[in-house]
Amino acid sequence: MPQDTVQHSGTGAGGMPARDTVLRWVMAGPLALIAAVVTMASMPLWLPGGAAGIDNLIWPILLFPALWAVYFLYALIEARPLRGTGVITAIILANAALIYSRF
Repeated sequence: MPQDTVQHSGTGAGGMPARDTVLRWVMAGPLALIAAVVTMASMPLWLPGGAAGIDNLIWPILLFPALWAVYFLYALIEARPLRGTGVITAIILANAALIYSRF
């Protein structure tokens, strides 16, 4: 007969601490989207223009789904969610600083 599993208070899915579960949700949701948008917005500043001068505008638009997927999957596979939140936040701040420096 299968035994019922007891979930201790303060733990989330799979025995993970509740704080880690919340951090993963924040990382995979709003932080992944914000990071993808800010990275897409900063890409024209560091991509070369190409022959027609518009490659630096087209590639960020085409790569947006891939950028979001990379940030989303990183949020899921990161072993330490607090470190992952810091990494994604640092990426957001670095790209935001690049955009801000141009204005």
